[in-house]
Amino acid sequence: MAPAALLREVTQVLCAAGGSMELEELRRRLRREVVAEVLDRLLRERGRFVVARRAAEAGAAAVERVVLAVSPLRLCSAHQGPKPGCVGLCAQLHLCKFVFYGKCKFLRDGKRRAWSPTRGVGHNMSVLKTHGVDHLSFRELSVLLFQNDPLLLPEICLHYNKGDGPYGSCSFRKQCIKLHVCQYFSQGDCKFGTGCKRCHDFSHSENLEKLEKLGMRSELVSRLPSIYRNAHDIKNKGSASVRVPPPPSRPQGTAERRDTGSVSPNATNQEESDQICLYHIWKSCSFQDKCSRVHFHLPYRWQVLDGGKWKDLHKMELIEEAYSDPRRDGVTCTESASSFLIGFLNFDSMTFGATRARRLSTASSVTKPPHFILTTDWVWYWTDEFGSWQEYGRQDMEHPTTSVSSSDLEKAYLAYCTPGAAAQAATMMFQAGKHTYELDFKAFIQKNLVYGTVRKVCRRPKYVSPQDVKIKQTCGVNFQGPKNIPDHWDRSALLDTGFKSKNIRPLQRITLHSSSEEFKKVWGLFTRTMSFCCVQRIERVQNVALWEVYQWCVGAHSWWAGDDPPRQSVTKRAPGCWDSQR
Repeated sequence: MAPAALLREVTQVLCAAGGSMELEELRRRLRREVVAEVLDRLLRERGRFVVARRAAEAGAAAVERVVLAVSPLRLCSAHQGPKPGCVGLCAQLHLCKFVFYGKCKFLRDGKRRAWSPTRGVGHNMSVLKTHGVDHLSFRELSVLLFQNDPLLLPEICLHYNKGDGPYGSCSFRKQCIKLHVCQYFSQGDCKFGTGCKRCHDFSHSENLEKLEKLGMRSELVSRLPSIYRNAHDIKNKGSASVRVPPPPSRPQGTAERRDTGSVSPNATNQEESDQICLYHIWKSCSFQDKCSRVHFHLPYRWQVLDGGKWKDLHKMELIEEAYSDPRRDGVTCTESASSFLIGFLNFDSMTFGATRARRLSTASSVTKPPHFILTTDWVWYWTDEFGSWQEYGRQDMEHPTTSVSSSDLEKAYLAYCTPGAAAQAATMMFQAGKHTYELDFKAFIQKNLVYGTVRKVCRRPKYVSPQDVKIKQTCGVNFQGPKNIPDHWDRSALLDTGFKSKNIRPLQRITLHSSSEEFKKVWGLFTRTMSFCCVQRIERVQNVALWEVYQWCVGAHSWWAGDDPPRQSVTKRAPGCWDSQR
């Protein structure tokens, strides 16, 4: 059986069974002609399935491997509500989420819906075909969406799960619109069991009232425990590498070996190895083939996973140009120049059809000194009330300017992505006119703290064409002259420094006069421990590029620490470097 056909069949079997199934049971339900090695390879390639370890029903000591159906398919959040704002350019479903609950509350309340559940059938069918799930029934599609799309699941109150008392630390108590259910129970791992002081029942009168207001049918309420557990396992196991054991009938030693380096998790060392080498683009990487970073001629690289190996996509500069536009959710392209297979590259899910895709790039511009060229400039956008993308920090006639820029958000986002970052790093507060907002880096949304309005947030790179790369490689960066250099440096020797050409001198060695205070100071420090040596002359090393890097690092450190020390302190900490000739 072809991998694409097997992918569709496995997805349908899992969705028909409630979204998950024990691995051995899945193998038994598939047709006999399905080769075990093909199924194992399909489950190992992350993106469409997750294999989670769960305690078997036979007892806590027994562990079983459960396969869960995963999909990047989502409902369009801008299309929800009585006045949908999406014009149909996205790659998401235009369906009312209340239809999946059992009944649309707008129709139930007698309000006229601005659109019907059947409107946009052509768009929805195109989206379903793109994600390879157009063969699923409505019930099977509902199962797939519920355990993958956070928009569908009612939120569990985190404050209820903290503190003492019947409502925990929730100050809203019975008026709280979120579900008062034990968070660990919803994840399937509450160690207290029936002795837990939190609610383990979605059908409890308080929770049932909230669910009925959403129009959720009773049959769906009874399935919520398994739905929440599946969603939790997908969220927490999707980025981890889970080994799929071979079927019992396979002889030992014949299992296919997996290239873990091509699909390993996004750990810190993996991010380093997946980063494009800046020095190679400058044609000055001294490590050559031993370099830990990727060597490529562009500051970005689009690839698709094919048989466990990453292969370059065709005309990736056109893909990058489309990706730089926040209005684009994806682009239609071919896998290679010789391929006639046309697929849709989804930017949100990073999939090419049913296959994983990825984008490699150079380091973010906020992590490097200003004179570094061909770093990636990330631009942050938010959606306004008309569904248009607006750049943070840019002045606009219709909207107040935000107090943060793309650079500020990028620094905060990278701090949040740092392993071991504090929980409060996941959000950032900022102002726009008279309003205060909170940006959630985890959900990529911003929220008005007064009115509760939620807007989508997007992070896209600034487009750099291959022609731009050649120009920057040839011309480099215009050197604007040294800034904040120490007062005792020789300014006349600072001309013609920087990275303008290959023939420049990266540093100067200035001989100090024997009568100068600087000479006497260095001589005194040197002879304090090397009194038996005779100092013939002392030279000061003036490296403007290194000095600017040092100043930038001090400034970056001050930013992370939350303070802004005076520039004079930088000069005092690093008075200069000397080279004594003896």
